[in-house]
Amino acid sequence: MSKLFKLGVLKYFKPPRVLISNIARTSSTATTVCSCGSYVQNIKRQQKEQQTYRKQTQLYSSTTSNSVNNSELSVNKYEEISEETLQSLSDKFDLLAETKDCDPEYDVAYADGVLTVKISDKWGTYVINKQSPNKQIWLSSPISGPKRYDFTNGTWIYSHNGGSLHQLLTEEISQALSDDIDFSDCEYSKH
Repeated sequence: MSKLFKLGVLKYFKPPRVLISNIARTSSTATTVCSCGSYVQNIKRQQKEQQTYRKQTQLYSSTTSNSVNNSELSVNKYEEISEETLQSLSDKFDLLAETKDCDPEYDVAYADGVLTVKISDKWGTYVINKQSPNKQIWLSSPISGPKRYDFTNGTWIYSHNGGSLHQLLTEEISQALSDDIDFSDCEYSKH
């Protein structure tokens, strides 16, 4: 039981209808803890994935140390990079309208640092915009919801999962249009 506390597992787990303090006093503790074995395995797997992600991020950071990070960006440099990124994405979405079988409702509009892409009435609308005070690009996706991207190592990264703006758009727009769409050729996309 104490090993599970050290792993940080039981601080998130509360067996149904049984308090943790009661589990420690009963003779069926082993049975109760074993019944949550899959939960424990999931926590261990998540911890291992987080460690792997941290190591990969550190390795990636060290190999690209000459690139500019969000905190190091001047306001002018941020404006330049974000404008190039949004203009490149706007051009890509415009090209999709010309080269792919898009819904009649498909529409792209870019003005004043806000890119709006309506895929269809059924699918929804993407809004991608500059957030100058935070030096971020914000995305509102009808599929994955809102995300805030920081400019890290030459691309726009969502800090909660390490995914890039361009990767997310590649996955979701490919799904929306039922076709292989690749945003890696847009400005500030690193794959």
